[in-house]
Amino acid sequence: MRRFLSPLFLIVVFLSSSPALAAINPSSEDLLASSIASGDGASVTLASNQILEGSLSRTDVPELERLASSLADAGYRDAAGGLLVRAAELIDNPTTDGERESIVRIASALQAVNLRSTAQTIATRGIKVTGKSQTDALNAQGFQLLGDIAFENGDLTAAAEAYASASASQSASVPTDLLVRQIKLVAKQGRIADLRALLSRLNGRLSVDGSASLLIDVAATLVNTARTELMPDALMLVEQAAPLVPVKDALQQAEIGLLRSQISEAMGKHDVALVQARGALAKAGPDGSSGLTYRLYWQIAGLQKRAGNLSAALNNYERAILKLDDVRGVLLQGSTLVFRERVLPVYQEYLDLLLARADQPNLAEDSLAKVQVTLEALNASEILDYFDDNCVLPQNTMSLTEIPRATAVVYSVTVSEKPVVLVRSASGLYRFKTGTSAEALEKAALAFRESITNPSTSEAHYMSQARSLYQALLGEAGPFLKSEGIERIISVPSGYLRLIPMAALHDGESFLLNQFEWSTTLGLGLTDATPFKAKNTSAFLGGVSDAVQGFEALPGVEVELDGLESALQSRALLNERFSVADVTRRLAEGDFGIVHLATHGYFDGDHANSFLLAHDDKITLDRLQSTVGARRFSGEALDLLVLSACETAKGDERAALGLAGVSLKAGARSTLASLWPIADEATARLMRTFYEGLQAGETKSRALQLAQQSLLTDPEWAHPNYWSPYLIIGNWQ
Repeated sequence: MRRFLSPLFLIVVFLSSSPALAAINPSSEDLLASSIASGDGASVTLASNQILEGSLSRTDVPELERLASSLADAGYRDAAGGLLVRAAELIDNPTTDGERESIVRIASALQAVNLRSTAQTIATRGIKVTGKSQTDALNAQGFQLLGDIAFENGDLTAAAEAYASASASQSASVPTDLLVRQIKLVAKQGRIADLRALLSRLNGRLSVDGSASLLIDVAATLVNTARTELMPDALMLVEQAAPLVPVKDALQQAEIGLLRSQISEAMGKHDVALVQARGALAKAGPDGSSGLTYRLYWQIAGLQKRAGNLSAALNNYERAILKLDDVRGVLLQGSTLVFRERVLPVYQEYLDLLLARADQPNLAEDSLAKVQVTLEALNASEILDYFDDNCVLPQNTMSLTEIPRATAVVYSVTVSEKPVVLVRSASGLYRFKTGTSAEALEKAALAFRESITNPSTSEAHYMSQARSLYQALLGEAGPFLKSEGIERIISVPSGYLRLIPMAALHDGESFLLNQFEWSTTLGLGLTDATPFKAKNTSAFLGGVSDAVQGFEALPGVEVELDGLESALQSRALLNERFSVADVTRRLAEGDFGIVHLATHGYFDGDHANSFLLAHDDKITLDRLQSTVGARRFSGEALDLLVLSACETAKGDERAALGLAGVSLKAGARSTLASLWPIADEATARLMRTFYEGLQAGETKSRALQLAQQSLLTDPEWAHPNYWSPYLIIGNWQ
């Protein structure tokens, strides 16, 4: 059995040598500058890798920081992260105050490009160097940074401890910005008594270092608690801020108006709140900052929905989402809290309203079409939030309406108040209700996954769950799919359903594996439709069978790769030859149509913690993007990426985004990967049968179906644990 042993922290490591005296190659630096200026992503990757692979020393750290800043400003955040990590490695043992400052700066910059785990590790190392008990400004900065990272990750206990340590490290009184952070934390925790105590301390400073921005920030924190008893405090802060805002500053004036509206709404004054929100929108102007105007339209839409003015509410939700699309890339390049608190709810409220509108026969077709478009946009926002990278979105995508014959696109909509299933086929777009509540469906789905990941679960038990979950999710849609003559399903699951192999559901007659070919995608708008070039069929094979870096041996890897070498006419890189340097070089230089990697792979809720295991280190998803993924810019995209020993973090639906999105990172049309690891012998057999199907001219989804059926019909491997976790992700052709 293939298992993953999780380390506490993962640091992205780029191979390079570090002699005592060195300097960045000027030609690489010039190439990087020109590539940034021209917007050539492939050249940026090449230049960044040249710098990382050069001979560097401590004296290069300031220049690496400067180059990383330029890359981040231009949107190349992954490349920026690579240079920052290398800079931190060069000063592994800081000896001067300047180097200590660099460690803090580098950790902060890594946080800014969303490499939070790496930033956390580096910041922690900096604090250990300076001494935890020392009253030191750099210690205070380090602890404050750790608190910010923990807060963004939702670990409020760790955030509280870090902020307390930051306070203890101050030689003078706690700075106002740290006090504001503590206010935000206790507000999030709902500790009202502590919040009032901190507000009292803050009020004593407002006459000295108060500003409109500070007051607005704290007021917004109180408003976000939705606690009625805190609204008078929030209003007092808003009214203190209002006179400090210049009349000509339309956006901050509008921010004041939005807060007033939100406070009025929380206090039950909905008519007043609507007037205030409209007034704020008038000040901002419809073409003002999209980051503010989408929130204003969202506020107005919610108030109109509450008042029963559904048509006007729909219009304003649509305006909010259009404005949100304008700023999505910038808005989501920060804390993961932003997506959960300020993006997802907009889509959820709009979808609920559209689905209610679809109950009216004359409005159903238009409403459901908008539901599909909205689901696609939501999935794009979610994957952008996960990877924090606009570059992962493919350029040539599939049509939302032109569906091939005998094919159905099935959207499992779990983000609405009542789960529904949306089906798009060649004949049209249809909505089907589920037979359960959102809470019950999630509970049943996760229980089913728990059962089928355990090969000792009895057949009676998992079959009962497979039938029940089918009835709950597809009981109404299933008969329609059969009546339409559907042979292939493109599944677009949401949330926790990304952790469930739909082929393992059972309709009372057979597993759905036997009824349909299955492929999975985050959305048609995220599926690469680039035609496959038949000439590009060469393969790269590699893997690790040794027990290395704390991971168990995978003895079946050698058998698996041996069986594929002749079929794919390729020699595999195994164990020591499967090093980070060799793999990344081969992937960057080759024009392979297929890349098959038989090694431990792990997908975490934080994409920076997701990786594939090389013999000497880890290949991060960012490294995968900078090698084989860079080929998309040359028009030679990878056709198929196969990951034969990967798994997702248990119970983490964000981790499933990493698995679903690995095709995007690798610039691949398709990925074959598993939701959890299975027995080596079963894997080898499945892979052999899969490639036989491809060579016989089958589509990827049909080849996988045949491979899974070969296991299902064998009593030794008939348990869903063995055959069900493998998915074709992306283009099924």
